[in-house]
Amino acid sequence: MYISNRIQVYNHNKNSFKLQNTKHHSVFLILRLFLSSNEVNVATWGTAVQSTTYGASWYAHNALDGLSYTFTHTTLQTDPWWKLDLMKTYSVNRVTITNRYDCCETRINGAEIRIGNVSSDVTSNPLCAVVSTIPAGATYSYSCHGMEGRYVTVNIPAASMVLTLCEVGVYSPVGNLATGRNVTQSSTIGSWITEQAIDLDPGFKQPSSTCSSTNVQTNPWWSVDLSYIYRVSRVVITNRLDCCPERINGAEIRIGNSLENNGNNNPICAVISSIPAGVSSTYICNDMEGRYVNLIIPGDSKYLTLCEVEVYGEGVIKQI
Repeated sequence: MYISNRIQVYNHNKNSFKLQNTKHHSVFLILRLFLSSNEVNVATWGTAVQSTTYGASWYAHNALDGLSYTFTHTTLQTDPWWKLDLMKTYSVNRVTITNRYDCCETRINGAEIRIGNVSSDVTSNPLCAVVSTIPAGATYSYSCHGMEGRYVTVNIPAASMVLTLCEVGVYSPVGNLATGRNVTQSSTIGSWITEQAIDLDPGFKQPSSTCSSTNVQTNPWWSVDLSYIYRVSRVVITNRLDCCPERINGAEIRIGNSLENNGNNNPICAVISSIPAGVSSTYICNDMEGRYVNLIIPGDSKYLTLCEVEVYGEGVIKQI
């Protein structure tokens, strides 16, 4: 399935949209633990394939399961490869590779790590690093210095080779002001809890565990408390991929410092006309000042479903 790398950009001053390419998918409590490093492992939210699979259990996704005793394994072949689809473009700080512990640690020698937006040819994307050697059971980190791409590949450019991986991590910087903040919504349907809209996972694989949603109600809303007053430059909203993209239509993005009506009376940055399924749309707020960022859909019998809300700003104006 193809996921668009385009975003819709709304300009608050000009009241207009344009399309452009993106430059940029867990539990919420665990999320708070790795925020101190200002990066997140986005590999676990992607999907993996490999050139061939040896046997019945050496699958490509074993490199993403967090287990030290499961491995990927190609057959003996020319130029074996493993490819990760991150589902959208990220800026990559570093890639980590964990080698298998039980045997054959030299099989990883000479592997290339590549990052880019080309899916069809695994060797055409830019090179991040070449693996010289990794001891058995060890994890090595390779700096990629902000390389951008949707696809991360590991390949060995030689004949009669086997590619085996224990774990692969892909770490992207966190610049989103909403991440790790306190969030609330007007109601919750099932397991679609509020925090899932800021878990950094856009919900392309399993929306019910990675997106937020209210019940059907009048004027449903969602709010994030940024803890400080920021100048908000833009807000990015990711719509759900699997169904119901029209539910977001008419949602208002509001930013300000008032908690009157749960923050839903603050000034409007933008009104969302529509967002296609699985697309991230950016709304330019031109440094509107506020501590609270709300989304509300005015009207009866409405759902508010959000797969990701990102808030970007220029700095703290005032600490509360």
